[in-house]
Amino acid sequence: MTSPRIVEEVESEMIYQHVLKIEGPRHPIDSLEKLDKAANYIRSEFREYGLQVNEQRFKVEDFDATFRNVEGIMGDNGDAEFLIVSHYDTVWDSPGANDNGSGVATMLESARVLAQECSNIHPVRFVSFTLEERNPAWELGSRRDARSLGLIDKQNRYRSSQTHRLMKRALDLQAKSLAAGKTLVEALEDSRIRLQGEMSESEIEYLKRSEERFRGVTVTSWPGKTALLGSGFWVEEAIRANRKVLGAVNLETLGYTSSKNHSQTLPEGVNQTMFRTYKIPDVTIGNFIAVVGDANSDKLAQSFCNQCRLGSVDLPYACLQVPLRFDDIAKLGLHDLLRSDHACFWRGGIPSLMVTDTANFRYPFYHTRADTADKLDTQFMAKVCKAIIAMVIDCVSA
Repeated sequence: MTSPRIVEEVESEMIYQHVLKIEGPRHPIDSLEKLDKAANYIRSEFREYGLQVNEQRFKVEDFDATFRNVEGIMGDNGDAEFLIVSHYDTVWDSPGANDNGSGVATMLESARVLAQECSNIHPVRFVSFTLEERNPAWELGSRRDARSLGLIDKQNRYRSSQTHRLMKRALDLQAKSLAAGKTLVEALEDSRIRLQGEMSESEIEYLKRSEERFRGVTVTSWPGKTALLGSGFWVEEAIRANRKVLGAVNLETLGYTSSKNHSQTLPEGVNQTMFRTYKIPDVTIGNFIAVVGDANSDKLAQSFCNQCRLGSVDLPYACLQVPLRFDDIAKLGLHDLLRSDHACFWRGGIPSLMVTDTANFRYPFYHTRADTADKLDTQFMAKVCKAIIAMVIDCVSA
């Protein structure tokens, strides 16, 4: 059985329907019921495909809820596995069609095709993580601080345009400090010091309380604490159980394309000469898939790129193979390369890729109420899905 025939089973309509099914805020504080419904939907689809289904449940310190990573497993559960992963939660006010309904939908369609066409291949585990976004306990504490200081209303909106403007500037300054290799606390302190001449006492106090919340979190310890909680828990359990993982592909915000000039930007510290590309005449036009790997993931990256070049796939890509491991990437301040679940795998020494449309570096509706299904390019997503399926077959049969 050759991969080109198998990938023709991918249906863009199936991908679109999955996005529609889970679209809507899926947030642990404001829409916990919708978050649970998304988990139930993923679980039911895995069962329909005939996969072995497992739920990995965990708690978050200082937060009264139980959360679930949902798994669908093909093959013998005891052998070395290949992972296709996504996350299904969103930020509080976003429908999350692209971030990350696109990743979930592509994962589910990959599972459907592989389950019906390749049931006897090496074990493949599909995992959808929860709590990739912010730690809900920390986010709730931040909201309580802001509300008690009179900075936000009951709808979590800043009460004044000045506060809105200053907090946006603070975030921009924090991002620059993180890119310079500073810790979260140092970044918060820097932004407060630079802006405190323009801030009210309440605004200054809010940033000071934020600094206390993040105290002790380092540039390498934050995954699994401030964000990436679901994948952090999964990787810790996998290492503790000595589980054998051949590699993981993280599907993150991958459904948006644009043919407009200058629709694509790059993270701080990254330039176009660092990429290996295929069919990309202009890297400032956002009509390609980005592939990001660390020094431990070169074979995975090469396999994915090879599949993109198949005649049955033909997917333009830009591949960034960072010649460093997690600690060095974090200490150099390349924070934007660590902003999804692959970071936990990198930290655990597990080969992993992030496959993405680059999120806020291309997608103008990132983390907004406008992140809806009508913005997505389902034909593009189908090509990504084909490349993933072909890659799985290539890697598990090697």
